Amino acid sequence: MTWAEFKLRLFAYNRIQENETLKLRRLSWITFIAPYQDPKKLRGMTEERWWKIGKKQQPIVSESHKQRFMLEYKKYLEKKEHGRA
Repeated sequence: MTWAEFKLRLFAYNRIQENETLKLRRLSWITFIAPYQDPKKLRGMTEERWWKIGKKQQPIVSESHKQRFMLEYKKYLEKKEHGRA
């Protein structure tokens, strides 16, 4: 088996596992809300919030970090431009 075949099989396996986990989450969510007549009364508790699956969170970067990065990037570009001239 080549590396490319292995990567394809790994991708398929991970996708199957994630689908199975999503099914399990759905089943457990239904079991969790079964005693309640109205799931809207759970006050903000959603299926995704109750059991998070996957890495769908975006990294949190503050504005100060962004500004600092842009400042350093501008300095880098200036040095690069003066180095070539």
